[in-house]
Amino acid sequence: MAFIIRKGLAYRKIDGLVFIVDAAGERLHELNAAGSIVWEGLAAGKSEARIAEAVCAEFDVAGKTAREDTAAFIKELSAAGLINPSPAEGR
Repeated sequence: MAFIIRKGLAYRKIDGLVFIVDAAGERLHELNAAGSIVWEGLAAGKSEARIAEAVCAEFDVAGKTAREDTAAFIKELSAAGLINPSPAEGR
């Protein structure tokens, strides 16, 4: 499944970490290095598999671990209301 960043969020990468400002929810989210790779991949429209490959390469972890961790973090982002399923998925 593909995801898109929810409208109305601002984010910036500072010193390798992504900070997400959710003004409507009055929250600031700070992502660690792995989370930042996932977020930037989603923002670039990459598939979950491609994002997991980037996590695997950056942190030298097994592919299965990278895929599981990426999927789990994407679920967390979705549960937090920061990402939504891509409308193109329903076509």
